Amino acid sequence: MNSYSDKDLFKRYLKLFGDEPPFPPEHIMKTLVKMKEDGTFEKKLDLIKGDKTKKIVNTIEKISGEKMSPKHPFFDIDFEKDT
Repeated sequence: MNSYSDKDLFKRYLKLFGDEPPFPPEHIMKTLVKMKEDGTFEKKLDLIKGDKTKKIVNTIEKISGEKMSPKHPFFDIDFEKDT
């Protein structure tokens, strides 16, 4: 599993999320670590709860034809690189 290019990021992620957390793509891991370290993780997590997020998830599922899950291909997209 330890195939991440940034070993320091991987270590920081494990420190913040425990020894056996779900392992997202590296670009998502970087964002999660940044939010934990700058203290905004919980606030941002609260922001994504609600009807707007449900609408977005429903739209992604409808377009992709696949139920949303942690392994959904949507999470492989690095929007910083792919824009």
